[in-house]
Amino acid sequence: MTEESAAKKLTKQATAKLFAALNRADEIGGEIRDFLQERVATDPRYVAARKRIAGLMGKNFVSKAEGDAKAQAHADKVAKAAAVGTAVKKDTSKGFGDAGIKAQIFGKKSCPWSGRAITLLERHKVDFDFVDLEEPEHESKALGLALETKQNTVPYIYLRGHFIGGFNALSEVERLGQLDVAMMTSDERANAPAHLRNVEIVPRPNTDEVAPAENDASVEG
Repeated sequence: MTEESAAKKLTKQATAKLFAALNRADEIGGEIRDFLQERVATDPRYVAARKRIAGLMGKNFVSKAEGDAKAQAHADKVAKAAAVGTAVKKDTSKGFGDAGIKAQIFGKKSCPWSGRAITLLERHKVDFDFVDLEEPEHESKALGLALETKQNTVPYIYLRGHFIGGFNALSEVERLGQLDVAMMTSDERANAPAHLRNVEIVPRPNTDEVAPAENDASVEG
């Protein structure tokens, strides 16, 4: 290797090291700058000073921490609203009828027709669920039941998840000897004799309008 070639090589190596050092210095400088900016932006004294200056100018200064907190609160609010919306949609699509329960009565303890429905099911030793729509935690269900069943009065009665109507409808099912069939699960119905499989339980909702003077718990639904 000639003396000239060796000098060029050394120069090239020195230049490369110099550029590497400058690049690293720039990186370090950037890291220091970012650190100082973050430190200053979050320093309470700096934030307080900026707020005072902004106030004198009739403006409002929002610190980085305040901005982040506001953004997070908004994100949480949106997520919560989405979750609630999903839950409401899910409950609405499911409906009130539960096929896992033989009978459900949505009524009022003060309503004699609700009491008669309970007595009828107890007489036949049928397991049932009763939901009192006069209790605060269940009052909101009344509107949903009316919309789902197109019925205007209590009680709302479901047999194996299928709405049939009020007390008069339940009494008619009993009179026709269809109560045992109505209590069957889908599997039991499928394995039942043909004359039972073909039994159709017809819903009989009470859609009569209730006169204002009669609009009380004594009106059968």
